[in-house]
This record gives sequence, structure tokens and C-alpha cells, in this order.
Amino acid sequence: GKSLRCYSMLQSEISQLNILFMQKNAKLYNEYRDNYAFMTRVSIGFIFVFFMLVLAVLYFSVTSIMKPLADISAVALRVANRDFDVPLFNSTARDEIGNICRAFDRMIISIREYIDTIWEKALQETELKEKEIEMRELYADAQLRALQNQINPHFLFNTLNTGVQLAMMEGADKTCFFMEQVADFFRYNIQQKSQTATIDEELALVDNFVYIMKVRFGDRLQFVKDVPAGVNTQSLPRMTLQPLVENCIKHGLNGSKGIVVLKIKTDSFFTKISISDNGCGFPPELRKKILDAALADTGADESVPDAGAEEKNDKNTGTGLINVITRLRLYFHRSDVFDILANGEGNGTTFLIRIPNV
Repeated sequence: GKSLRCYSMLQSEISQLNILFMQKNAKLYNEYRDNYAFMTRVSIGFIFVFFMLVLAVLYFSVTSIMKPLADISAVALRVANRDFDVPLFNSTARDEIGNICRAFDRMIISIREYIDTIWEKALQETELKEKEIEMRELYADAQLRALQNQINPHFLFNTLNTGVQLAMMEGADKTCFFMEQVADFFRYNIQQKSQTATIDEELALVDNFVYIMKVRFGDRLQFVKDVPAGVNTQSLPRMTLQPLVENCIKHGLNGSKGIVVLKIKTDSFFTKISISDNGCGFPPELRKKILDAALADTGADESVPDAGAEEKNDKNTGTGLINVITRLRLYFHRSDVFDILANGEGNGTTFLIRIPNV
């Protein structure tokens, strides 16, 4: 009996201890569960906040990268469309984007400097071309004036010699008229400041010259002029027709009676002046030499023979055809303004001037 009571008491005490232990463990478990739930909520909160911070950092990082790239892209499109007046980035960043911005700025500056250099060179080339054109015009004008000055005194000594002979041989009236014609001839050269003249003015000079030549050659010279009225206001270099008439007279007489014919015809494009003689003709090789020499704008070249080369040692001979042709080409800026039509040996020569109608 006593053992059973002791056993029962132990069992009762053990049960109470187990109950107390279980109650204590249950309380600890509940506290642990509550703490775990709280920590879970806190962790989730921290994770959410961290995720949002990461998103914000990513957003600002991507924005800081993409915005400069977008700006570079927009500026590059403007440059591609030839708009070089674009703002520079002037970036101070030390990353790759900053390097790209600075490289792009240097490229834009280099392009602008290159364009400015090209523009300056273009302006310089334009100025040089304008100066070259001006110099060519001045040179052509100087050539024209130089050739004009060469031709001015060419008839002086022959006419004065003839006038002196007439004064000795004839009465004063005829000599006076002759000298008046001579004076008119030289007055045309000396008093006029212009280097050009109308066809009418040139024809008047030809009339003076032909009168002087008729006094010299008498009936051996016949001059025919076929000139329509009202078409002779075109301009041409002074002393153009008279040297051609002189050449025809000098080489057209050929020891016998000579005929010189001056004709003027006009069509829609040209006023054509022809001066012909019935003399010995013009050798083809001489024609080619004279036209080629004049085409090169060399003026009267002593190495190129003039018409009537047999008289080249005569100091009083007329100024060469090259002079006349060169002045015409310089004045009208075309090579087809003058031609020599050779009709064959013994059949005379025709000088043809084609003046473009304005």
C-alpha cells in the first residue's frame, strides 16, 4: 500500500510538471511565433523599400545615360542635315558619356573650321578669278591700245612726201585741198580719245585716204564703194578699214590699173564688210600664217611675212594685216570676225569682216 501511494504521488507530480512545462513551452512558442511574424513583416518591408531604391537608382542611372545619348542623337541628325549651327555639350563628366560628348564637340568644331576654311578658299578663288578676268580684260585693252598706237603714225611719211611733191609741182589750190585731206586723216587719229569708231567714221577716213592715193596714183587706181544707207552705226576698232584698203591698193595695182571694191551687206546676224582687189592674189600659206599669228594674239610679228612680202624692207610700207586682225578679235572676242578669201593667183584678194549685230 505504501508503495502505491508513493507511485501515485510521483505520477501526480510528474503530470503537474509536464503541464507546467507544456504551458511554459506554449507561451514561448506563441512569443516566438509572434516575433517571427513581426520579423517577416519587417523583412518584407525592408525588401520592398530596397527594391524601390534599386528601381530608383536604375531609373536615374538609365536616365543619366539615355538623355545625353538622346541629345547626341538629335544633334547628330541636325548635323546630318547640314545644320552645323548646333550647341556644344561642354560636358564635364568623367565617364564614357562625357568622353563621347567631348569627342562630338571636337568633331563639330573641326567641321566648322573646315567649312570656314573651304569658304575662305572659295572666296579667295572667286576673288582671284575676278582679278584674273579683270587682268585679262585690262591686258586685252592694253593690247588693243598698244596695237592702236602702233597703227596711228603708219601713213605719215608717205603722205607728207606726196604733199611736198605736189606743193613743188602744182598750184596752191590743189595742194591746199590735198593737205586738208591729209590733215583730216591725221586729225581722225590724234584728236579722238576713243579707241573705237562707227563704220561711217571709218568710211569717211577711207574717203580721205583714197583721195590721197588717187593724187598719188592717178588713173591707175579705181575705187568702188557699195554702201547702203542707215546701217553703218556699228562700232569697231579705229583704223580698221583704211589699212585694209591700203593693202589692196598697194598689192592690187600690181604695175597696172587696179580696182578696189568696198561693199557692206547686212543680214539678221552680221554686218559684213568686204574689201576686194584685182591684184596678184594671196598665197594660201601666207594666209594661214597671218590668221594663225593673229589668232595667238601676238600682234605684228616680224617673223611672219605680211602681204606683199617683197616690200618688207620698205620702212614706209603699211602696217601689217596681223595688227588689224588681232585688234578686231580682241575687240569682238571672237576669232571668226575676220577672214581672207583668196581667189587664186592673179585673181585678187577679198578681206571679209563679220561684225555681230547687237
